[in-house]
Amino acid sequence: MSKWMSLVMLLGCGIAPAADRVVYDEGLQNGFENYSYGGGSTFDSTEQPHTGALSIRFVGGGGKNAYNAVSFYTDPDLLTDNYPVLRFWVHGGLTGGQQLYLFLQQNGMIVAEAELDAYIAGGSIAAGAWREVVVPLTSGAMGYSGSYDRVDIQSDSETVQPLLYIDDVVLAEGFSPPPDAIFRSSFEDDGLPPAPNGLLQERGVGVQGFVSDRFTWRDSAGEPRVAVLAHNDGQVGPTGSHGGELREFRYQVAGDTRVVAASTSGASGFGYVVSHRSEGTNGIGSDDSPLGHGFSGAYERVWQGRHHAIFRFTQNYPRWAKTTAAVPNALYQVPVTIDWMFSTGRDNPLWAISWDLTGVPADAVEADSRAPYGELLFDGSTSEGAHSVIAGVGWGDRYKFTTVSTPVTYASNWNWDTPNTIPYVKLWTTAVDATMGTVQTQPITQQDAGGYYGTSRWNTTSAAGNACTSPASLMPCDYNWPFQSINYSFAGPTTPTNSTRLAWGTNFGFIGQSSYYTHGSAFWGGPLPNTTAAGWPRKSYSTYVVLGTHTSDPVGVQVAQQEAVQSLTVTATVGNVATSGPAGINRPDTMTYAPAGYDPVYGTLAFVAAGNALDANIAVGAGTLRKPVIVIRNITGVDYPVVRLNGVALTLDTDYFPSLREETGDLWITLNSDLTGATNRLELVP
Repeated sequence: MSKWMSLVMLLGCGIAPAADRVVYDEGLQNGFENYSYGGGSTFDSTEQPHTGALSIRFVGGGGKNAYNAVSFYTDPDLLTDNYPVLRFWVHGGLTGGQQLYLFLQQNGMIVAEAELDAYIAGGSIAAGAWREVVVPLTSGAMGYSGSYDRVDIQSDSETVQPLLYIDDVVLAEGFSPPPDAIFRSSFEDDGLPPAPNGLLQERGVGVQGFVSDRFTWRDSAGEPRVAVLAHNDGQVGPTGSHGGELREFRYQVAGDTRVVAASTSGASGFGYVVSHRSEGTNGIGSDDSPLGHGFSGAYERVWQGRHHAIFRFTQNYPRWAKTTAAVPNALYQVPVTIDWMFSTGRDNPLWAISWDLTGVPADAVEADSRAPYGELLFDGSTSEGAHSVIAGVGWGDRYKFTTVSTPVTYASNWNWDTPNTIPYVKLWTTAVDATMGTVQTQPITQQDAGGYYGTSRWNTTSAAGNACTSPASLMPCDYNWPFQSINYSFAGPTTPTNSTRLAWGTNFGFIGQSSYYTHGSAFWGGPLPNTTAAGWPRKSYSTYVVLGTHTSDPVGVQVAQQEAVQSLTVTATVGNVATSGPAGINRPDTMTYAPAGYDPVYGTLAFVAAGNALDANIAVGAGTLRKPVIVIRNITGVDYPVVRLNGVALTLDTDYFPSLREETGDLWITLNSDLTGATNRLELVP
């Protein structure tokens, strides 16, 4: 018997808690009353029962009956402490795809609400099939603790929606899944509830005037984090943005929720594309570096698993040819792809980009890349004017740069004399303990990063004198910061700023040139021999987007993680270590992994199973590998392996956080463990 069949039998034998409070089953139960409104609902219909003979028939209304609802009322009130989970079944009739919204009320006031798709097994209402809906009331989007007396399941449409059915409505104490079983999307389609600490993806929610998808996951400390990505398929938000960016981020600080929102400037949001032309506006008569969120495109929910998700934006971004190109100043619409990846057990979302210049002649375009780009009020403020003054700025190219006097101005003292391998950039405040940064997944020797002419001051400090001669200042000239951030935001040489602009940086030619000089080369006035890299026909890289408290130094922690990755020696005696894979997101070509087994595109360790089995070792040569995300390819069939670490079987959703990506045959796992030393044996046992 397969583990899957065993799991179904266990569920059928009563794993759900016995103290559930039934709301509707063959009629209203336990004193609940029908408070439905707007018409369209027929209780005790015999047309399509889930169990027994009766269910609730519901047609979402239109016109004056738009946003009608099936509603249940109880007196006395219930408490989320006693009933923290709502469970029911929904059948999509002949069409499926209906949109529903959930409200929790108390004394006529809405106390919690959420779109329902994220809680439906399989992600949406299905045609011709029953699917279970499991909504944690005290976490995720609902996030409510207290009393309630009414539950509304509302049609979320201004127009008439097709007929659907609702049955077996229960308020539950919760659900504890059995150990050592791997849940996949099809399991959830068959009625298994999602993981209690699993990743939630709410589709089409409204945040800051944008239709968005909202992701909620548990970080390395088991605390909830939330990221909101605004759709980019034609909407225009209050700041003129067309979306395609991070609009809100939430994380926990000493039991409180810090809400990081987009700024109110035209550069608001984070994670969109910006690129500058080497010749600026010369010959083109328009802005050579428009903000990428000013253009519409498309979004794609690439994949949502039990504990992992990938969300994609695509768009065309204008790039102009050089004045000396075969067709001078020609305008090319360059396809750009941006992915966001979220993982249970990890603090920082991964952001990845690919530029596709296959439709542009080689060497016609000479541009840099400053994505991910944008502004977030990372200290939790509600407006730019209220944001704390920026206390410091730091970055890492071949050396680590940090300001050492507060607040940062062009008169600040600095050090740029500690060798560095992993590119990064960051800002921080001290009035509020907060920081924001980006960290590349690869060392600078593998993926060039940083740019321009400031590298003559590598391995020095401000004690050696001004880094800029015109205008004279201790800090490097604004146009020579290797990564753009607040360098263009100061009103004067000794005036601080509260701008939160943060971006990336590369040399010109990174986009468009078949061969360009990398950062620090003698060509750019740097101390290194001239070294070249290709910026055509495609260019890709990945970074982590880091938000947290400055005192915990999350940027430094992520840099140390990437340094530890480069020290790995990964082997396998059953199955294989993956040595290559796609060269970037949305690309047909491949790259060789360095070190073997490390995929920098999504920041994962990669293996290939043999008959669903793997016996591998992850040797950490230096530092600590913190809660790694591991992808095991070539997983097939319905008998899924037990996961062991150093001989000990791991418990599902506690010791490891799995997701099965069925369409690719990949098993994704976040280990809820930190790895050190030469022996870290990982096994999949069929």
